[in-house]
Amino acid sequence: MDDVMVTARMSKQRKAEGNRVLAKAGLNASQAINMLFDRLVQEQDVSFLEAPSGIASQAAWDDAASFVDSLLLPSSDFPVPEDKGSIKAARLKARGLM
Repeated sequence: MDDVMVTARMSKQRKAEGNRVLAKAGLNASQAINMLFDRLVQEQDVSFLEAPSGIASQAAWDDAASFVDSLLLPSSDFPVPEDKGSIKAARLKARGLM
């Protein structure tokens, strides 16, 4: 397989700081870029590149709400236990193991 060059423009400061971080991890820029492209090809998506903002997207909130809504509420014949022993016993009983 023939190797090709990938060129990117950035400030000297960013390059120096990035190279310091990579060096601490025992990597160089070429290795990091290859790892990035490997993941891009594997995932076929760039969403992992999005910087976490600490604020979930509306889609994430909708997914979380759907999950919570899908949970079964306890019925009167399956009371919510208050201690670990009761929780374990209730789970075993629900599975017909007790």
